[in-house]
Amino acid sequence: MPISIYLIEDDATVRDFVVRALRQRPDWTLAGYSPSLGHALAHAAQAAASVYLVDLGLPDGRGEDLLRALSQTNPGSELLVFSVFGDETRLINAIEAGATGYVLKGCSTDELLAAIEQICEGGAPISSLLARLLLKRLRSVQEAQRVATPLPPVAGDAILSEREVEVLKLVAQGYVNKEIARKLEISSHTVSSHIKNLYSKLAVHSRVQVVRIAQARGLV
Repeated sequence: MPISIYLIEDDATVRDFVVRALRQRPDWTLAGYSPSLGHALAHAAQAAASVYLVDLGLPDGRGEDLLRALSQTNPGSELLVFSVFGDETRLINAIEAGATGYVLKGCSTDELLAAIEQICEGGAPISSLLARLLLKRLRSVQEAQRVATPLPPVAGDAILSEREVEVLKLVAQGYVNKEIARKLEISSHTVSSHIKNLYSKLAVHSRVQVVRIAQARGLV
């Protein structure tokens, strides 16, 4: 299906970078643009874009507020953060607000386009540095929970194939789909299929939850 992107960004230089990147995909469209939180709250939802590319540092507020609003009004859309903020706190807050991916500004054109592709295929692209920070935090939280309480059962003691375990281990290490495909010498589409199977078998709905459950059950 055609992919449409709505950009929320106040920096003209970044906006121009995104527009140039999208020109490389003539079958994609830029559904709209907002330079501020106020403008986005008034206009973004009506665009019904496939992907909302959201900056967190807007001149009149925080992008997390927009993520919360869009997750309610446009539950079928993907929310991809595109931000200069590379700290763990903003990443966690964005995910809790509804983001399904988080890419750092300064990435290449190919990396941005790959992130949009992955999120539309059901993945949850997160810049490698941030993914490692997130997983480190999850491991410490899970260790505390493991000591305090027994672990909940996982969807029928899910049995994973050898390849699914390989993919899962790489996801847990913070690799994105394209990197996993290169390492396993398979296509990105095949990687996406394996990740969707993991979602189904582990009864979860995001990449972060996949890793959390897998670690809790000792799968990685």
